[in-house]
Amino acid sequence: METYQSEFEFRLPIGYPDGDGTLHRRAVLRKMRGHEEAVLYDPTLSGGALVTGLLAGCLVRLGTLPAVGREAVSGLYSADRNYLLLELRRITLGDRMPAVYACPGCGARVAVTEDLGALPVRRLEDGEPLPEIHLALADGYTDRRGVRHTELTLSLPRGVDEEFVAPMVARDPLKAQDALMLRCIRRFGELPRSALEAYGVKILRDLTLGDRRLLQAGFNDRTPGVDFMRMVSCGACGSTFSGVLDVSHFFVAG
Repeated sequence: METYQSEFEFRLPIGYPDGDGTLHRRAVLRKMRGHEEAVLYDPTLSGGALVTGLLAGCLVRLGTLPAVGREAVSGLYSADRNYLLLELRRITLGDRMPAVYACPGCGARVAVTEDLGALPVRRLEDGEPLPEIHLALADGYTDRRGVRHTELTLSLPRGVDEEFVAPMVARDPLKAQDALMLRCIRRFGELPRSALEAYGVKILRDLTLGDRRLLQAGFNDRTPGVDFMRMVSCGACGSTFSGVLDVSHFFVAG
């Protein structure tokens, strides 16, 4: 008789740090049910809240935490949340997923079937410190005293940050991007925290476009998590281009 598997265990790319300094990296999921499908169709939920709702319903255990609630799911790093979404999709609907990419060369829509099990995942090594991003901007920000600030330290975003900026995405995606960045800045040169809190978005808007690209690249390069960047071949014009797998289509059966 075939053994039925109701729970699936995974190792998080980063892990959930609790208040006692313990990093919880073992996550146990169960398949999505109709309750979670209803979350997908709830028009009152922003993108961040939707992800939290899905994972809170399907995350059975997280390390040695006595219980897993929405607060813990919101406290997970975004890299871990995306990884759990990927694995939730795989155990619920399988590895094959249809995806469509727009060719930047000729504009053709390129339909492919992705193998979600083949997506590379970078994990922290045991004992490796929690990730921080250290950047040196080319131009930097010059404050009212004429002091130029170029060195930044950023933390990786978490679910609570996604939930905060998600309502802005539809109205002003650039503002949402800057708000998320601001929440992740731990140090910006010698600027006091009060200045960042008072003028944060304005400071980010005063940066040159090159520096803003450096900031975005800092979040996307060499950080733990799933690599959603795919190389796609266009049958219409013969070119090969890079595209990002759209996780919003994870729960379309393939």
